[in-house]
Amino acid sequence: MSAARHESSRYQILALSGGGFRGLFTADYLRRCEEAHQTPIHGRFDLIAGTSIGALIAAGLALGRPASELCAAMTNYGPKIFARSLMTLPKRLLHAAPYRTAILEEAIEAVLTPQGAARRLNEIDQPLMITAVNYTRGTSTVFRSRGLAQAQASTVTVRQAVLASAAAPTFFPLQKLETDQFADGGLVANAPDLIAITDTIAGRRAALDDIYVLSIGTAARREGAALHERPLSPSILSWFFVRGLVQTIMAAQEDLAIRTAAQLLGERHLRIDEEPAQQQVEAIAELDRASARSIETLISLAAKAFERTGQNRRLRAFF
Repeated sequence: MSAARHESSRYQILALSGGGFRGLFTADYLRRCEEAHQTPIHGRFDLIAGTSIGALIAAGLALGRPASELCAAMTNYGPKIFARSLMTLPKRLLHAAPYRTAILEEAIEAVLTPQGAARRLNEIDQPLMITAVNYTRGTSTVFRSRGLAQAQASTVTVRQAVLASAAAPTFFPLQKLETDQFADGGLVANAPDLIAITDTIAGRRAALDDIYVLSIGTAARREGAALHERPLSPSILSWFFVRGLVQTIMAAQEDLAIRTAAQLLGERHLRIDEEPAQQQVEAIAELDRASARSIETLISLAAKAFERTGQNRRLRAFF
């Protein structure tokens, strides 16, 4: 266990889901936690795990950045990263990933600082876990910091790990690390809860009965991707760009991971999320919507979630 942050019998995991720009909900909820409890997030958890946008937030927290600064950076860079135009959809359909990795790298440096982004995971003492998919080999990948894996820690930089975890299909290019290409960790672990739990047990860092997980979502609909009353034999293009096949896959396996983690831990697993009202769905329906309305909606949902859960004894126990 890392430094004594809480009673010794608790091994506390913070698990942050993927969800594109909707991760602003996650960051703002954590900002409210830090302000309410007057304590930095990284000082309260024995492991911080994240996928995709959750990986970026997790890395920032692990490096000691206040959640308020993560929110500010995301609000500033989100509209630049996801600068939509009339050519965005045609480009996704016919040509290439529509969004530039270079702007995403700028955002990563703004969140982590250039020095933080350039640090290798085997130099970081805070326990950090980032998930990705090795597209070249067709396998899952878990990047681990020195504080988590000691001598077996990953040698990639934080920037490389976050870019790999956030390389969402049809949105961003694959990320190449040495000879292999990597894609969004959300394809296998959009909610990293279950991986974090099993990795903790396998690494003998804590017994199952001592593990407590605070899991935070991204204000997704309970059904995941939007449902469509359309014919039951959709085309390839319809599957991907009308019915949202990738989002549906991510939502379904996230639901399975959350349910399984809750079965394993019972009340020691606390999931925080806030389903948007029907009139809010459109503003945040897509992973790449970063308009002023989207920002306002996500912050409003984070406020509502914290109002509903902020005094929950199980949440307060983490802080």
